Amino acid sequence: MTAKTSTSNYKPGMDIKYVQEKYGLKDVIKLASNENPSGPSKKAIKEALKIIKTTNRYPEGSCKILKSKLKKFLGKNFINEKNIIIGNGSSEILELTARAYLGKGFESLFSKHSFIVYKIISNSMQAKIVESNVVKDKADDYMNIDLLDMKNKITKKTRVIFIANPSNPIGKIIDYKNLENFIKSTPKRIIIVLDEAYFEYAAYRGYKSTLELLKKYKNLIITRSFSKIYALAGHRIGYGIASSEIISRLNAKRQPFNVNSIAQTMAASSLNDKLFVKTSLASNENSRLTLISEFKKLKIFYIDTHTNFITIYLGAKTKKIFEKLLSLGVILRPLDNYGLKNFLRVTIGTKSECQKFVKMLKITMSQVS
Repeated sequence: MTAKTSTSNYKPGMDIKYVQEKYGLKDVIKLASNENPSGPSKKAIKEALKIIKTTNRYPEGSCKILKSKLKKFLGKNFINEKNIIIGNGSSEILELTARAYLGKGFESLFSKHSFIVYKIISNSMQAKIVESNVVKDKADDYMNIDLLDMKNKITKKTRVIFIANPSNPIGKIIDYKNLENFIKSTPKRIIIVLDEAYFEYAAYRGYKSTLELLKKYKNLIITRSFSKIYALAGHRIGYGIASSEIISRLNAKRQPFNVNSIAQTMAASSLNDKLFVKTSLASNENSRLTLISEFKKLKIFYIDTHTNFITIYLGAKTKKIFEKLLSLGVILRPLDNYGLKNFLRVTIGTKSECQKFVKMLKITMSQVS
């Protein structure tokens, strides 16, 4: 069994202004933090401007309007407001889960190379961290979560299992039947968290919604985010869906007024802007295919993705390539703190951003030895 208790820190993508000043550049593109390059929905911005003068007042603490909108949006008669919790980003829902269910003497289980927040929140609760392996076979499932190994890592002390689906920073999706079989075979005393921050991108490529699983498995929590496809990363808002018993327990750990008024308003408005989401997804898919085509031409190994980013392998030259691209005004994400020092993660940007990235990558590849 692999167990780790060392502290890990989250390392965000570099700031554009910092890179501009450091290298004396005017034009810098950030392809490091998996943000929607389209920016927020215009409808959401319009609604936010209407209430900006009222922000001297505390926000509505229970997010009633947004919960009501989400109930309708999700469209499941077994999901009501009591099954939904709103967080300061979906990462807060993950943290509330850790605070509610983890502690000294318990184990937190997730895959190697998983979203680093799982380590941070598990460490904060003094839980023992157990990491399962990823698939090593370089086929379609390469670097995906190895559910069989994860199952074998379960012990009597396992209390919470975190599964990012699609995964970050890898971008892989778990087959629906395999996922349900895993959940079905897991002891019901264990809380299983499906982190679906990138769900909309996977759904665009035909992945089935997991919401029906909530009806069958009362130990399941699904988290989703408004930071990615809805482009509200700067406002920090996400949500969790689970049984009323789990939601009640999470709410007991939640700070009052944890989600600001503008975030609530923009999230509710964004759910209604289907054209914005459709356009953003189509743009992401077009750029994904373009980048994959270019990676093939450059003979760069990439991991196919169901998200808005692509992880590429550059071997021993990775650090030099990253630094050279920085000097040319392209910010990518190194993955050293994920145990993937020979990989870089590339956010799928706009058409023009992808064109600039490819141009600078070609220059870099010709110069770095």
